[in-house]
Amino acid sequence: MTRFVAALVLALWPALAGAQFYPDYNSTTVNDFADILPADTEAAIAAQLDALRDDTGIEMTVVTLTRQETYDPDATLEEFATGLFNHWGVGNAERNDGIMVLVLPGDRAMRLELGAGYGDAWNDVAEAVVQDAFLPKFREGDYPAGITQGVSATIDVIARPFAANSPPPAPAKPAKSGGLWWLLIFPLGIVGLIFGAKFRAKMRKCPSCGKRGGLRIEDETLEAATRTSKGRKERKTTCANCDFAQTAIIAIPMVSANRSSSSSGSSSFGGGSSGGGGASGKW
Repeated sequence: MTRFVAALVLALWPALAGAQFYPDYNSTTVNDFADILPADTEAAIAAQLDALRDDTGIEMTVVTLTRQETYDPDATLEEFATGLFNHWGVGNAERNDGIMVLVLPGDRAMRLELGAGYGDAWNDVAEAVVQDAFLPKFREGDYPAGITQGVSATIDVIARPFAANSPPPAPAKPAKSGGLWWLLIFPLGIVGLIFGAKFRAKMRKCPSCGKRGGLRIEDETLEAATRTSKGRKERKTTCANCDFAQTAIIAIPMVSANRSSSSSGSSSFGGGSSGGGGASGKW
């Protein structure tokens, strides 16, 4: 009997080792598994997200986990966030307009994951929000303030404009400016509403020439994930400073069949999915 059990474990080990484990959500608004939010802060954020859903239909959720390695140590942060997003099914299943804020204080990392409906055009906006709304307070160790500030910025700069069918803002560099600042412009009705927020472009180092600031990453969904099969996306990385170019095919985790409810209630998500769009940050 002992030999049989041992043989069974050995036979199943490859599948178990490659399995992905995600936590189940307790709320569609805030799941503070890392216990970094005071009760009043969590309640205030939840109220914001409930109001956003009531006003626009967009499901936005905040989840904190101490470390990623507890669930999937082999995945990248981006892969893990996309997998969790799709496992929960955040957002409307047809519009794919969900948003997830994932904070990992033990890893000093976060991800702002966008539903597949946003497309690549909103990734730069998400990165600016991460860099300028979330990370400053995170670097000070003030997670409640950082999450509160970041959630508000995400709602104002991404969620509500997207729900109003406004295009993503175009970055504009002020004349003779020494910094990399962005001016966000959203046309709302007849008169445009100008957001004068300062945004820093994240500087990445090219693996070929070693220079920073020239890398450009573009994702294209080749096959959307479903509840029965994984999807695929093509990621192209190029450098404006040299001839570096790299193309990779990345798997998109399946959408969880357990989170497919189309109910308008707030007890479950709408079955949306993400193709891996959004932005990450570390501090």
